[in-house]
Amino acid sequence: MKWVAFFGAVLVGVPALREAMKRWPQLRAWAITVACFDLFNPMHINLISQESYRGDSRGIEVTTVDLILLAVRFSASRPKTAPATRHLFVRSLFFSTVLLSFWDTPDTLKSAFSLWKLLRMFFVFDTLATVFVDLVLVRAAMTGVGVAVLAQGALVFWQKYALHAIRTQGSLPHPNSLAMITNMVAPVAFSLWLSGRGRAYTPLVVACTAMATITSLSRGGMAMFVLAATVGCVLAFARKADARKLKIVLGLGVAALAVLAKSLDTIIERFTTAPKESELARVLFNKAAKMMADEHPFGVGINMYSYVLDHGGYAARLNIEPGDRNGIAHHIYWLTAAELGYVGAVAYVLVVASVLLSSARLASRGGLHGDLGVGLTLGLSTMVLQGTAEWIARQTPMSYLFWVYAAMASGLRASSAR
Repeated sequence: MKWVAFFGAVLVGVPALREAMKRWPQLRAWAITVACFDLFNPMHINLISQESYRGDSRGIEVTTVDLILLAVRFSASRPKTAPATRHLFVRSLFFSTVLLSFWDTPDTLKSAFSLWKLLRMFFVFDTLATVFVDLVLVRAAMTGVGVAVLAQGALVFWQKYALHAIRTQGSLPHPNSLAMITNMVAPVAFSLWLSGRGRAYTPLVVACTAMATITSLSRGGMAMFVLAATVGCVLAFARKADARKLKIVLGLGVAALAVLAKSLDTIIERFTTAPKESELARVLFNKAAKMMADEHPFGVGINMYSYVLDHGGYAARLNIEPGDRNGIAHHIYWLTAAELGYVGAVAYVLVVASVLLSSARLASRGGLHGDLGVGLTLGLSTMVLQGTAEWIARQTPMSYLFWVYAAMASGLRASSAR
């Protein structure tokens, strides 16, 4: 049945949407809005699947986001201005290290799962970097992710106060995933709100992120929210100080104090009483990752950490508990080093740094482009910093949003240079 659905979508749905967008170009903005809303929890088909595996990729997956953007790709006319940067060198370098990691992989199929995901993300970037020279389509994308955060806020409220969940996760795979992805969106909303260029619901995006982050009880997420908000305020006043911004910041300060008065005990307990077993497992996972990187010049294979940890003897050498022997390193950089070798880890850092530099250059410009650049830079920075305690930047929703933001920075730099 899944093959019928897949071929029906590719052979009928995508062409129909493409032709509709060619006939009514305004539909392209709606399609991008839906795709960016959908990336938080897209419908998907795993053409080949191993759902019990604990790696970051578990199948040859195709999602509704991929299909919508495929239609967008073939409906768009050739832009007059090429994007400012395609990050071609760093992407090629990283892709090469992924291919080299197949040299030592014990399971080519599982590694192919992550290779396929990476190709899909490159497709997302290449498609959107072209269309995001149009500011209308950038706003459409931000509408999609903004409304998605509002939807997560409503779901979190239900989980917390109707279902009495101890930790909320919205529609994301894990509470920490919820905190990371909402923290990537909130800084953009906050920057636009402070500058007066946001929409009527923009303050609610920030509020829903605060609620989601606190109720997720993600320590890294809470720290990143506070850091992004603080730096966002400083940068906003550095760009232009006015009474409106001061009123917003003072109001947020009062609201933060009210939230702390109600939730401080829970927050302190979360930071001080984390299970020691969990902390020890994280330390051992990172040690195992270093051992793998030291012993395998090209890494153990993309998406192979969990398998090699158990079957390669590393869990036994470190006396990791039986229930954690197929776990995953909670450090995106050590995880990458283990799977791709140290050269692969450097290549990954260069990709992230290149995207951050692109957004930071956009932030140095004036007007709306600069305000978006500030938000994009802060949102990406929360992902980069939280990666020292999490691997979830590899999950599909976060991967999508990272490359959407990379495309925004690239397209906006090109459009502002006209």
